[in-house]
Amino acid sequence: MITLRQNQSEPIAKAIAYFQQRKPRPSLIVLPTAWGKSILTAFVARECKDKLLVVQPSKELLEQNYGKYVSLCGGMAMNAAIFSASCGSKQIGWVTYATIGSIKSLGKKFKELGFTKMLIDEAHLYPRETDSMLGTFLRESGITHVLGITATPVKLQQNYDRDGKTYSKLVMLTSRSKKGNFFKDIIHVGQVGEMVRLGYWSPLKYSVGSFDGSKLQYNTSRSEFTEASVQAAFNANGGTASIITALDSNPDRKHILVFVPSVIDAEQLSRIYPHSAVIHGAMNNKERASIIARFRAGEIRVVFNVRVLSTGFDYTGIDCIILGISTASIALYYQIIGRATRIDPNKRDALIIDQGGNVERFGRVEDISFEQGKIWRMFGTGGRLLSGIPITDIGKITREDTQRVDNGQLPPVEFMPFGKYQGQRLADIPVSYKRWMLQTFKWEARNERLRQSLVATM
Repeated sequence: MITLRQNQSEPIAKAIAYFQQRKPRPSLIVLPTAWGKSILTAFVARECKDKLLVVQPSKELLEQNYGKYVSLCGGMAMNAAIFSASCGSKQIGWVTYATIGSIKSLGKKFKELGFTKMLIDEAHLYPRETDSMLGTFLRESGITHVLGITATPVKLQQNYDRDGKTYSKLVMLTSRSKKGNFFKDIIHVGQVGEMVRLGYWSPLKYSVGSFDGSKLQYNTSRSEFTEASVQAAFNANGGTASIITALDSNPDRKHILVFVPSVIDAEQLSRIYPHSAVIHGAMNNKERASIIARFRAGEIRVVFNVRVLSTGFDYTGIDCIILGISTASIALYYQIIGRATRIDPNKRDALIIDQGGNVERFGRVEDISFEQGKIWRMFGTGGRLLSGIPITDIGKITREDTQRVDNGQLPPVEFMPFGKYQGQRLADIPVSYKRWMLQTFKWEARNERLRQSLVATM
């Protein structure tokens, strides 16, 4: 096996202990990008006395992580197999790597074979409700121990306000769901800041210019900006010319990944800029692989990327990322920056040039933390709350606010959340309306803070 790093022993020990419990609740281990999740799988498999099913979200990740497992375990890996139609293999071993799509109807078969333990890689990519494809498989298989691994234990959830309008928020995978959430607890969190402090993440430098976000518009679910508005904001903030300026200003950066809104932008930039190429979703795998290989070899210095985050693009040498796009997705933001976080002997740090207002919106990636109060929450730079609130409210609530909530010290409601005066300050609403509301509204515990705030402004 291998020598474990300073921050790897504890979560591995907790994972092994979890599988040794009699009947634990489905739980999560949170590990940052570049922690080495395949290492945890290898150690768990080695210590596990029972058959182990390792579920992967895609063919690409299955092949990648199975390969890592084999290389780490050497001769012990003879007990491993792949069960995935897309991989052309339906073998079952003591340790079986599978995609949920391939085994969704085989719960009874795995039960007959005596499988009781399961690791779920990239757990955030699966529906968190108990009636999902995964939940159905688990009920039929009788698997008793389910441990998910993820760097981002959050899921985007759509909700409706009192006027029937949709909005979206990030919810922790452990937060309650009307259909019942599958994962119940988090048994370990490896914080991103720890990776930086211990030197397992490349140091990040940020270059953030002024950004006019007035062109940005949310989609109907208020979960992301529309493609048209992202393009409009890009054009209004300098467009391709601003990308060229950023590239010319950093001649010392050797492997640069640039995110732009459209294929037209990418191709225009590639024609202008030497030693560059384009990657976008319509390209075939062979073409994309060729570009990545040339990028790794140094033949290509700049790759202009359009809505593609290829799993094969896991190159440690990336020392600069330019964000010419704007996103309301913290998961996408984290994933993009994560492309530059891996350490490499040929780079001293990674430069993040943000031209889309993303750092201002979410904060620095290395400041992201997951913390447990009365519930698990996700925080960013300055203690801003990132989970459990509408996407549009990010930046308005802090860690201190959540602590007051947990301690029963609820801050007053400042704006009317619904009805005739929705969005107006409570202090500015006519007293007659507030009196009528207090007398006629059916008050419940969840609205007690609003009731008290109305009373305070009478």
